[in-house]
Amino acid sequence: MKARLRFSWLMVLALWTLSAQAQDTITLNTVDVSAEGIQKEALRPLVMKKMDSLVLETKSTSTLSELLIQHSPVFIKTYGPGGISTASFRGTTASHTLVLWNGFQLNAPTLGQVDFSTIPVFLADDIDLKWGSGTSNNSGGLGGSVNIDSKNTFGKGLILDVKQTYGSFNTWGSFVTVGYCGQRVSFRVKAYRNSSDNDFEYYNDGVIPHRKMRQQNADFVDYGVMPELSVMLRHGILSVSSWNQWNNRNLPPIMPNVGNKNTEEWTRDNFSRNFLTYKLFWDGGKLQLKSAAFVENQRYYLEVHTQNPDVLITRINSENKALVLHQIADVEQQVYSSWRLKGKLQWDRERVNSNNYDDVKRRDMLSAYLAVEGNPLERANLSVTARYDVVDGKSMGVFPTATFSYHFPKGFGMTLGYSHNYRNPSLNDLYWYPGGNPDLLPENGRTVDLAFNYNLDRQGLKLDFRTGAYASKVKNWIQWVPTSYRYWVPQNVALVFARGIENHIDFSYSRGDWKYSLSGNYVFTFTTDESENAQSYGNLGKQLIYIPRHHGNLFANVRWKTWDLGYTLEVTGMRNTSYADNPFDLPSYVLHHVALGKQFGKFRCELRCNNLTDCDYQNVLWRPMPGRSFEVMLNYHY
Repeated sequence: MKARLRFSWLMVLALWTLSAQAQDTITLNTVDVSAEGIQKEALRPLVMKKMDSLVLETKSTSTLSELLIQHSPVFIKTYGPGGISTASFRGTTASHTLVLWNGFQLNAPTLGQVDFSTIPVFLADDIDLKWGSGTSNNSGGLGGSVNIDSKNTFGKGLILDVKQTYGSFNTWGSFVTVGYCGQRVSFRVKAYRNSSDNDFEYYNDGVIPHRKMRQQNADFVDYGVMPELSVMLRHGILSVSSWNQWNNRNLPPIMPNVGNKNTEEWTRDNFSRNFLTYKLFWDGGKLQLKSAAFVENQRYYLEVHTQNPDVLITRINSENKALVLHQIADVEQQVYSSWRLKGKLQWDRERVNSNNYDDVKRRDMLSAYLAVEGNPLERANLSVTARYDVVDGKSMGVFPTATFSYHFPKGFGMTLGYSHNYRNPSLNDLYWYPGGNPDLLPENGRTVDLAFNYNLDRQGLKLDFRTGAYASKVKNWIQWVPTSYRYWVPQNVALVFARGIENHIDFSYSRGDWKYSLSGNYVFTFTTDESENAQSYGNLGKQLIYIPRHHGNLFANVRWKTWDLGYTLEVTGMRNTSYADNPFDLPSYVLHHVALGKQFGKFRCELRCNNLTDCDYQNVLWRPMPGRSFEVMLNYHY
């Protein structure tokens, strides 16, 4: 720890010296330009939510799971710091949430899902959420998609941004961005390291007598580096990026099993995600050619002994090595007035070598996508799309979507949408040994959306309020069910009906040296299994497990000159842990977080308090979550 502190103070001293030598910055008065008329943004369908730049900056040293928990309508099922975090978007499961990085799918071919705790917000320039017809150009997003994008930036000159954090439970975070953005060539490198002993104290009601304990075997170290290069050519931009990351995590026992000290459980994961893209522009159109290669290695180890360390109960050593290739050609052309024609051709190849399969497994997917979008009326927007997929030589069929938006006077608007999508079974579903089922059918989903919004932009005040309802049905829903052979098998047994109400608000107001902002989400979700299988087991009409009916969050920020104060509220409703009446159903909980920041020239200091009221709660059954904790962040930005 002394070496880390010494390094941090030396880094601060060096950056302070550099700041003193830099030329002073001249601050100009802001000028607001406004005009009457219909904004293009207002005509866009309500099928996307882009994360605000203030939110991204506030959570830049956090993981994507923490960002989505506090600032999105997506419910995150998390095992705690250093543990797996997966998404439930619109009442669906983790495998129904598609995650894209610059247009390339990140969902693992083995599990079909993404661990959001392994994605640092620091590596992203833009993050947005899409749902309904907004996910039409890719298969798999039956609930929605999370899109992570990088920006091409030219002409900014030298880039240097350093963030250092230290918090409770000996938690360290170091984040560095360095590079140079010239007029025609831009290069930057992002690097980070996160580590924590993660030994927080919690109240264990899974043992008798109930008592306070300290979490054991939960430390983790994550680190990564992402170099990026962009070159501006005569009519286009050539870009290359490489995202390399290593995650080493010990996994603690569940609360009732803390007494068994003869247990070893950990994961060791690493990956290298690389892409090359060329963007060509011409009057009224553009072409993007993308090529990517993702290499991912995952290892999970579990060894359990009795109280006698010589007596082995369980040993699991799971290793997966995946190679995924992506090739994308994406074209857009304005064809008449406001009408645009979009097309995409994509080929993906997955190859997985796993000791859980009987041999190496491969899958090839070819997709063709076509969209027509424009304004049939001055205040209306219409989008119609169709996608045709072929998987391993077998046609999946045609999947259409249609979205209509209308912008009424006085800032009111509405969107009506229909989407048809599907999801292929994961390779684990098909080939896991024992239990894989190669006869599984793809899950097939249809969704209808209706949303309304109100926008106001007047004299420093901005308001965007959205409310809407959706209903979706997913046929051939895949579930793993027990068999008489003492292992589980995936089957197409469920017909899931998900419906709900979504509310979003964004508000900001500026006056003099003061700026106020407020954003929030509230979601009501009702998701049930309507299949004959559910009726026979008495589960018909019951909420799916681990999906809360009520979920919401609120973020408020006040800025005065160089000071700012932030407050975050999280509300999570009760979750079933089984379909039967269960005393272990997880109760609802409310969390409060505050942060106080101050800008000192090119330096910024911030003090954060998480779980201010020291709430004792569980997001997943028998997995404790930290109580009140503190963190300090020092940032230098040149």
